[in-house]
Amino acid sequence: MLTNITRTLTIKDKGFSLKSLIQHKFFALLLKLTIVIVLSFILYHQIFGREDITIQKLVEEFVARMSWQNIPLIMLVLVLMPLNWFFETQKWRWLMQKIEPITLGEALRIVLVGLTFSLFTPNRVGEYGGRIMMVSKEKRLMAIFAIMVGASSQWIVLVVGGWWAMIATFYWGFIPVSNMVLGILITLGLLIFLILLLVYFNLPVLVNFCLRFRWTKKWAGQMQQSLGQPYTNQELLIALVYSSTRYLIYSFQYLCLLYFFGFEAGIISTFLGIQIVYLLQTGIPLPPSTGLLARGNLALLIFGYLTVSSHASTAILASTFGLWLINVVLPALIGAFFILKFGWDNKKKKEQLVQEPCSSH
Repeated sequence: MLTNITRTLTIKDKGFSLKSLIQHKFFALLLKLTIVIVLSFILYHQIFGREDITIQKLVEEFVARMSWQNIPLIMLVLVLMPLNWFFETQKWRWLMQKIEPITLGEALRIVLVGLTFSLFTPNRVGEYGGRIMMVSKEKRLMAIFAIMVGASSQWIVLVVGGWWAMIATFYWGFIPVSNMVLGILITLGLLIFLILLLVYFNLPVLVNFCLRFRWTKKWAGQMQQSLGQPYTNQELLIALVYSSTRYLIYSFQYLCLLYFFGFEAGIISTFLGIQIVYLLQTGIPLPPSTGLLARGNLALLIFGYLTVSSHASTAILASTFGLWLINVVLPALIGAFFILKFGWDNKKKKEQLVQEPCSSH
């Protein structure tokens, strides 16, 4: 009998898995600390390791520009930051309502944790992986589909907005081009707009199309089985509205920062330039270490056509860097705090979320 018990214990010991290791308190804490340390290293490198504009130069420019006339601009940027992420949180909550209904507080935690992971990867791809980790295991395939919808809606807004901004810039003569080039761009713009909307409102058809290919057949089959009730056109349209609202908010933030740091150009041309910068940076997959630098260089290239001010380059780089600090770094630090406090155990997180409102009454 003792031998049988020993065998049973041995078999149970052999059942040790990576999941049980991660769920162990010590290793979970170690993993959390590792994430925070790596995040700190990346942030330090991007903030203090820059050559185009240093944090010291940014602070000097900020102090030099502080005046009663400029204070409303910087206040607007700071106030709009939580509003920006509120709409992203609402979009995620809206897309998850058919999959795993979540509260606003839980959706905010998921979005900010995803943002923290985005700093580790090119084009912030890690943001989606971070979100998936926070969803129940059995719901993750559906969560991937929700991410596809959310990312597609934001991408459509960026591409369509940027493309038509580019056409408007050429048409009004801010950047001179021939009529033939302008006509080609308008035609391509209409085609791109129609194709993107056609794909967006028929994403299940795209999943079915992926069944034809060997390397996507397994994933598409699992996705097809998990889809359940696909999103209606009205639900997809609402997600598109959330994405459009965010787009307008962070474009307006960029505009305010440019004028705060002394950029000299008309409001319309500057706003169009911002949309073109977002369009170009969307299509360039860059690692975190060079992504911010590339965005600054793109902004210099585009805005260089709109102004002849000698101070323009400093204003452009300071605005690009400042917007990244406000819209990405600050929320990502809050996300890192959530990782340390809650981890990514969805069940535990939900229990804590239920207890919080009860304790507040």
